[in-house]
Amino acid sequence: DERKRPADAIDLTGDASQEKKQKVALADIAKEFICPITQELPFEPVMAKDGKIYEREAILEWFRKKDGDATSPSTGKVIDVELVPAVQVRNTIEALVKSGAIEGEAAAAWRKKLEQENEVKEKHAKAEGGDGDAMYWLGVSYEHGRNGVAKDTAKARAWYSCGADIRHPYCLAKLGEFLLLGIRSPVNNVLGIMNLTEAAHMGTDFAAYMLEAFFKGEYGLPK
Repeated sequence: DERKRPADAIDLTGDASQEKKQKVALADIAKEFICPITQELPFEPVMAKDGKIYEREAILEWFRKKDGDATSPSTGKVIDVELVPAVQVRNTIEALVKSGAIEGEAAAAWRKKLEQENEVKEKHAKAEGGDGDAMYWLGVSYEHGRNGVAKDTAKARAWYSCGADIRHPYCLAKLGEFLLLGIRSPVNNVLGIMNLTEAAHMGTDFAAYMLEAFFKGEYGLPK
């Protein structure tokens, strides 16, 4: 009892099969962009001299650890350290992730980085407008390499200094710590203690804790 379908019947099975093939093809494309070091989709992709795509900070850290003897993480051969920003790769990854063409953990991790990037941009705009809380947030982010930014104590100190200029208590405390420890500047016990003392009077627990240096006789201070 073989039955024939009407000539104008919609082949839903064929459509589903085609969609599946497209997803598989896009997934294969995405695999070509995976950074060999992080095993993730690069957020700031660069092309190295070995022809491979890497996350910028990851390949830079790889080169730093090699101490001048730059080798390819993929081939092991000696290569030049020049990196070229892969703008088209970044745009392609972003389009694939936003459209839902790439799914799973790789896409979720990339979306999180995008959210962090947008948050950092927002904090920069607020900090440049004089927001002390945003200055402190940026300082902590750069000091510890959080919220999607690379660790950079110079930028951290700069934002703490900006916050201290407008008498933000936590920025005063962190700048005081940097001055006591000589982070990105010569040690300055006097100015460091002045900042910490003012921050402590303003109710900053961290500053009060740092002033325990007097009890211990640390940082060149009298016990």
